[in-house]
Amino acid sequence: MSKELIARGNTLITGGTDNHLMLINVKARGLTGSKVEKICDAAHITVNKNTIVGDKSALTPGGIRIGTPAITTRGYIEEDSREVARFLDETIKLSIEMQSRAGSKKLKDFEEQV
Repeated sequence: MSKELIARGNTLITGGTDNHLMLINVKARGLTGSKVEKICDAAHITVNKNTIVGDKSALTPGGIRIGTPAITTRGYIEEDSREVARFLDETIKLSIEMQSRAGSKKLKDFEEQV
């Protein structure tokens, strides 16, 4: 999953992963973890907003944390993980579009678009 996310232009804080956790830097895409979390929730994908190095406030975290145990216990295989990565990338792209439509970087204005 981490390789697929990176191939799609996302930045993982550690450059990859050797375990079941990933931390994506969405600040690099001009977003906050709070916004991506909202879009993922609407798509029934569970992620957590998470602070990353350089964040000034936990209220506007620059990352999202993803864990894979839930998908492996449901029998997902490697190819399914690539598809989940595609869904996550699409939610990030959608978040960028929704932020643009909101005309503001405030979470309140963004939520009105969701």
